[in-house]
Amino acid sequence: MGAFVAPQVDWGALAPIGIVVATAVATLILELFLPRTQRTPLVALGLLGVALAAYFQFAIWQTRTTAFGELVVVDALGALLSLAVLGATALTMLFAEDYLQARGLRYGEFYPLLLFASAGAIAMLTTTNLMVVFIGLETLSLALYVLAGLSRTEPRSEESALKYFLLGAFASAFLLYGIALMYGALGSVDLRAVPLVWETSDGGALPALLAVSLVLLLIGLAFKASLVPFHLWTPDVYQGAPTIATAYMAAVGKVAAFGVLIRLMASFAPASPLWAPMLWWLSLLSMVVGNAAALLQRDAKRMLAYSSIAHAGYLAVGLVSANSTGTTGMIYYLVAYSLMSVGAFGALTLMARAGDATTVEALRGLYRRNPFAAHTLAVLLLSLAGIPPTAGFWGKWYLFLAAIEANQIVLALALALTSVVGAAYYLQLVFSLYAEPREATVPWRVPAPMVVGVLACVLGLIGLGVFPTSLTRAAEYATRQIQVEQPRETLPTDASVATQPMHSGF
Repeated sequence: MGAFVAPQVDWGALAPIGIVVATAVATLILELFLPRTQRTPLVALGLLGVALAAYFQFAIWQTRTTAFGELVVVDALGALLSLAVLGATALTMLFAEDYLQARGLRYGEFYPLLLFASAGAIAMLTTTNLMVVFIGLETLSLALYVLAGLSRTEPRSEESALKYFLLGAFASAFLLYGIALMYGALGSVDLRAVPLVWETSDGGALPALLAVSLVLLLIGLAFKASLVPFHLWTPDVYQGAPTIATAYMAAVGKVAAFGVLIRLMASFAPASPLWAPMLWWLSLLSMVVGNAAALLQRDAKRMLAYSSIAHAGYLAVGLVSANSTGTTGMIYYLVAYSLMSVGAFGALTLMARAGDATTVEALRGLYRRNPFAAHTLAVLLLSLAGIPPTAGFWGKWYLFLAAIEANQIVLALALALTSVVGAAYYLQLVFSLYAEPREATVPWRVPAPMVVGVLACVLGLIGLGVFPTSLTRAAEYATRQIQVEQPRETLPTDASVATQPMHSGF
């Protein structure tokens, strides 16, 4: 018998997600030996693991390769968005401990669930294999279902978790059925196999089975991205879930869903006459419905939930534009939005921690109770509104330019006009922060970890707004890398998907 030969595995490519999973398991075990009143070691261990994963993600930034039987793809797109996920995870951990203690939610499983969800999101972003995408999506979703219902004594939290679970399972069924139909049409679930259709079919037509598959895939991902009309779960879940869980799901869910959509649309680029009209309507409806509904809300969490639907519509403009400016703008906006959403909901955790409600009326006069919380929340809201010199302005500007370049004039006008509507309710909230309170106020302090987290979001958004090229160069580099590749066994012998050193965009 021949000697056993161990398979060659590029462990460096698997290091980021492997470290996150290992950290999740370690925190799960460590929690068993800690008293219920002591959760700080879990935060420290989680932050250490996230920092280590981010280090390895930076280390492979200049590498483009595949690993683990081509199930893992290492490229600039996956690296950038994975770093956004890791950043949102670290910020959530900084906000979490004091919030959970103040709300009586000292459940040690919060941190392992957070890390497992992040591992699922990274798996979605670093593959072209749709079965791996599905496994990552379910890992992310199952953790989010539990996090949404973490406040076990509040019926609204339990209701949000049940609603999210039922609708999420239904959307996952669409996605899985779409993957099955793709396998029936291609004999593969790798997105790099899709271009073979146009090489082998007569007249470059898209097979009916593959067309149905694409529609089902779009439905499943549109649900996770909160695009209208697949958005109905969003306001109820965001409002009912603990605020710290809402902060995380608002950022990471968007990044993961749109990261997969970028790869999916790149693979199906020749079939744009099929999917472009669908996304055009999804984008337009999301911008209009999201902003119009947010304008009517009197609860800040629910208002931000509807505004997240509008932001999903803005991001979809980049998909419809189908040009390099649109993809660059989407990557930039996703990174900026992760900071904006985590920071805004994180600032609201300060209110919940102090025992105050998160209604618009409760936010009135926040400056009198805590000037730091008022100032930072104001900056975050201005960035969400797209006011310069914050990163939110440049994100919308790049997507607007992409729509103009693609001759999508209606979408460009809709983006501009609905952004004005969005600015109305964001500015109304900002003005409320500095208005005179109707009742006597009691000042309260902000814990040091929360100060660090909120300042990181605010300074990051201002830095990216003042120096946007620090991120756009990296986003442009990632955009140039996004090209459809066939699986190795279908490539000519002179083609290669081996590791290639690439010049960093930073």
